[in-house]
Amino acid sequence: MEQQLSREELQALRNKRSGLVIFQLSWILVFVCLVIVNWQLRWSQPSWPPLGVEAPSPLLPTIATIGLLASVWLTRRAVQAIKADDLAGFLKNWRLVLALAVVFVVILIYDWISLPYSGIYSDVFRMMTGFHGVHALAIGVFMGMIDRGARAGLYGSGNFWPVEGAAGLWYFVVVAWLLFYAVLYWV
Repeated sequence: MEQQLSREELQALRNKRSGLVIFQLSWILVFVCLVIVNWQLRWSQPSWPPLGVEAPSPLLPTIATIGLLASVWLTRRAVQAIKADDLAGFLKNWRLVLALAVVFVVILIYDWISLPYSGIYSDVFRMMTGFHGVHALAIGVFMGMIDRGARAGLYGSGNFWPVEGAAGLWYFVVVAWLLFYAVLYWV
């Protein structure tokens, strides 16, 4: 594991982790800006949603959110497994995360297409869910590539950064969704 890495390898790993954190912080600013736009538009309207427009039910997004929170735990277990050279444990947990990711994206797509057009309300809702859904889908595809690489024996205790990096991106998906979920369905 990390203790077995040389000084140079450990420094390179720290640099990669720092780079990912900086990337995630800059990325989260885009999501925060979308929330601010949502609030500015919301507070400039006489009612939100507009009269005659029913807000989407939070039931399916709540299920998706619970699934995402469970995926954080499974992702963490998968990273620990690969660091311990437990390929079977990694694949089991990673694939459950991928399955939850698919369910999440399907729920987002359903909400996206089922909301009737209502002008600015539906436009903002679709922009936010679509933006997040594209990110979740892209990171999910990357995680699928990691799964494929793991099956080919590319990762283990000596080379776990790609797995850890993908996990970090997935954590970002979860944090960004919690922000959007609160704003779109509860605030």
